[in-house]
Amino acid sequence: MDHEILEHILAGREKPTNLSFTLLKNITENFSDDREIGNGGSATVYKGVLPNGNVAVKRIRNSHSINDALFYREVDSLLNIEHKNVVRFLGFCANTYQTAIQIKGSKQHIYAEVRERLLCFEYISNGSLQKYITDELRGLEWNTRYGIIRGICEGLYHLHKEKQIYHMDLKPDNILLDNDMVPKITDFGLSRLDEKTKTMNEYRPGSLGYCAPEYLHQGKMSFKSDMYGLGMIIIQLVTGEKVIRNNNNNNVRGSYPANFFLEIP
Repeated sequence: MDHEILEHILAGREKPTNLSFTLLKNITENFSDDREIGNGGSATVYKGVLPNGNVAVKRIRNSHSINDALFYREVDSLLNIEHKNVVRFLGFCANTYQTAIQIKGSKQHIYAEVRERLLCFEYISNGSLQKYITDELRGLEWNTRYGIIRGICEGLYHLHKEKQIYHMDLKPDNILLDNDMVPKITDFGLSRLDEKTKTMNEYRPGSLGYCAPEYLHQGKMSFKSDMYGLGMIIIQLVTGEKVIRNNNNNNVRGSYPANFFLEIP
């Protein structure tokens, strides 16, 4: 029955919903290494196989230190989004259980709480934009690069103007490409709804080189932060490199000195 629900969601006949941990475990062959398709700092992504297609299952790591507020904020954002240039969200799982761990050299046990937090998406087989950004852009024709730029812009417009959502971590790794090279924005772990607070505390997660200076240094959040990341992506798509010239006309790559940034008006 669980399989049928997810099959219907994948086919577009039902809306994303809560999915069972058993279901996600089964379709990924118990999260086997053979099914791993992505690996980041906070999560591992697995390929899930259904009779009517494949899905991507994102399993968040560090089950004992998961920030549920961040998890449900990401779910809230994903449930509000439906656009051709955003990876389609299929469902989520929030499962908590206790497991008995025997104390070494004793018949006694301690009981640990295990929390599993997972997200399920459509499966995009062509990988991320990051693998295509090289000096030669792997032979991508200009019309293909232009289509990628336009698609990212249209996806951002939907997030900003129609859904009032800031992504806050826009970078090539978070742009997936389908078989037709259509870009799809993914990974909303840092996203914010517009009506919520517009400043962050001292801990400001994000990707250096793509974060706007007012976010990096002051924690200010707005659609301008995403536009900064978009600009960096466009530079890379056009040139094949993440390069900007400083006041001495020298190339600055990767991370930039604080005095290089200009405040976005």
